[in-house]
Amino acid sequence: MSPSERARRIESLVAELSTEVDAGLGDGAIAALAPDTAAALVATAARLYAVAAEEGAQPPTGTDMTPTDAVVLATAALRAHDLNPFDLALWFSRSSS
Repeated sequence: MSPSERARRIESLVAELSTEVDAGLGDGAIAALAPDTAAALVATAARLYAVAAEEGAQPPTGTDMTPTDAVVLATAALRAHDLNPFDLALWFSRSSS
């Protein structure tokens, strides 16, 4: 599979997953998932975004995730790596806007 074919496949899978998650939020399917499923997805998405950000990807906007979603995710990531708000402030000040 060529890189461009893989990129198109990833884009398609992300769109399909987004649709399924939105539907699952409405019908209770998300609660039936094993907790590790969400953790695996977040780890995969984080790796994808880290590379994309280096290539100039824009961060998610207010229409992509709620402020609560953003803070819950950021807090979980900080705790998972034994980081604190001071560590985050150092990285925040070094990243470009």
